[in-house]
Amino acid sequence: MRLIKLPSYRQLFKETIYYAISKAVPGLFGFASIVLFMRIFGASEYGQYSLLISQCNLIVALGFGWLNQAQLRYYLNDRNNNNYQAIQIKALLFCFVFCTVIITGLIFSQSNSIELWQVCIFIILSMGGFNYIKTFYQVKILPRMIIMLTSSQAILALLLPIGLLSFYDKKETTILLGVGLSFFIVIIYMIIKNKNNYSFSFRKNKIMENRKSYIAKWFNYGIPISLWLAAGLALPFLDRVFINQNLPKAELGIYSGIQELLTRFFSLTLFPITLTLHPRIMNSWNQAKSKETLRLIFHSFILMLSLGLIIIFLVWIFNDFIFFGIQKIIPQFKNQYKTLLLPLLCAGFLWQLSFLTHKMLELNEKTYIMFFAILPSLIINLIGNIFFLPKFGGFATAYTAFLSALSYCLITGFYFIFSMKKIKLL
Repeated sequence: MRLIKLPSYRQLFKETIYYAISKAVPGLFGFASIVLFMRIFGASEYGQYSLLISQCNLIVALGFGWLNQAQLRYYLNDRNNNNYQAIQIKALLFCFVFCTVIITGLIFSQSNSIELWQVCIFIILSMGGFNYIKTFYQVKILPRMIIMLTSSQAILALLLPIGLLSFYDKKETTILLGVGLSFFIVIIYMIIKNKNNYSFSFRKNKIMENRKSYIAKWFNYGIPISLWLAAGLALPFLDRVFINQNLPKAELGIYSGIQELLTRFFSLTLFPITLTLHPRIMNSWNQAKSKETLRLIFHSFILMLSLGLIIIFLVWIFNDFIFFGIQKIIPQFKNQYKTLLLPLLCAGFLWQLSFLTHKMLELNEKTYIMFFAILPSLIINLIGNIFFLPKFGGFATAYTAFLSALSYCLITGFYFIFSMKKIKLL
C-alpha cells in the first residue's frame, strides 16, 4: 500500500511566511491605529469605540460565521456545482438581512442615535463582506491575495478615520465610519477587478431543491461554529460592557488598548501558522487521511505551544522593560495597569492554541460540542466580572479572561487526546 505524504515542511514554512506577511502590515498598522487613536481621540472615546466595534464583531460572527466556516469545510466538495455561486449569493443575502435586523434591535433598545445605527449597519455589512471574500481566498490557498486584501484594509483603517476628522468631531462614530469605509472600499475594488468571474442566475429551475439542500448543509454545519465564534467574541465584549458600567470611561480605553495590542501581537506571531494549516488539515481529512491529519495537528500543537511558552517567559522576565516601552508610545498606560499584561498575554495565547485543540471537533462535524465547551468560559466571565470587577477593577477582568481561555483549551484538549488514542496515535 502506498504511503500518503504530508505536505512538505518547506512548503508549509513558505506559506506560513506568506501569511505572516499578510498579518505583518495589518498588525503594524493596527499597532499604529491604537497608538494614534488613543492620542488623538483620548482613552475615553477610544474605549467607547472599542465597545461598539466589539458589538459589531459579535454580530458579524453570528450573521456570517456559519457561511464562512461552511465554505472552509465544503468548498472543495461543492464548488463543481454549476449553481454554486448563485447559492452562495443567496446565503450571503440572508446574512446581510439577519445582521441588519439584529443591530437595529440593539441600537434602538439602547436609545442610541439614528447616526450610530446607520454607521453600525454600514460597518457590519462591510466587515461581513470583507471576511467572506478573505475566506474565499483562504480556502483556495492564495496567501498573496490575502496579503493584498488585509494590507489594503489595514492601511485604509488607519488613514480614513484620521482623514474624516476634517469633516466630523473627535468621537467614536468617526473612527467607526472610517474603519467601515476601509472594508467597503476593498470590497468594491475586488468586485470590479473580478466582475468577469461572476456568471449566475437566480431563475427558478429543477435544481432549486438542490440549492436548498446545500444551504441547509452549510447552515447545519456552520451555525454551531457561528455560535461558538459569537460566544468567543462575547467574552471581550462582556469585559468591555462590565468595565464601562463599573469603572471610569478612561479605564475601558486602557484595558481595550492593552488587549488589542496583544491581539495584534499574536496575529503577527502565531496566527499565520493556523491560517497555513487550516485548509491543508481540511483537505487531508476530506481525503480520508485520518492518521496523517492527526499527526499534522499534533506537530503543529507542539510547535505553537513551544513558541507560546517562549514568548510568555520572555514577557515575564522583561515585563518592566516591555511596559515601559508601551508607556513611551501611549502615555495613558500608567504603572498600575502593568498587572494586566501577563494574564491578558496568557489568555490570548491559549485562545490561539485552542484553534488546534478543537480541530478534531471541526473535522468530526461535532461543532455543537465546541459551543457547549465554551459555555463554561462565558460562566467564568460573568462570575468574575459581576462579583470581582467592582472590588478589584480591571485586574479581576484580566484574570477572568485568562481562566475563561484556560477552561476552553483544557476541555477541547481532552477531546483531542481522546481522538488520538482512538486512532492509536498515543
